[in-house]
Amino acid sequence: MPAAARVTDTTNHGGTIVGPGAPTVLIGNKPAAVITDTHVCSIPPNTPHLTVSIFPMGSTTVLIGGKPALRITDACLCGAMAAVGDPTVLIG
Repeated sequence: MPAAARVTDTTNHGGTIVGPGAPTVLIGNKPAAVITDTHVCSIPPNTPHLTVSIFPMGSTTVLIGGKPALRITDACLCGAMAAVGDPTVLIG
């Protein structure tokens, strides 16, 4: 199972998951990331690429705050995935 993604985790595009996340659920002292959270991409803005996008899909079995939880394998609309997560929390 993949690790849980959290607000402030970096992505494989060099950006960051900025949330808002689920502030009442902390994973490794960071808010849990859930679908519709925002990602700010650091790929140069002059390239044909979204600089801000959301995560449209997450876990089909784990809900946090009524929304599917994000895992390091879930991609946002620009294609980025969380590069780090919390390896002590695995989400199916």
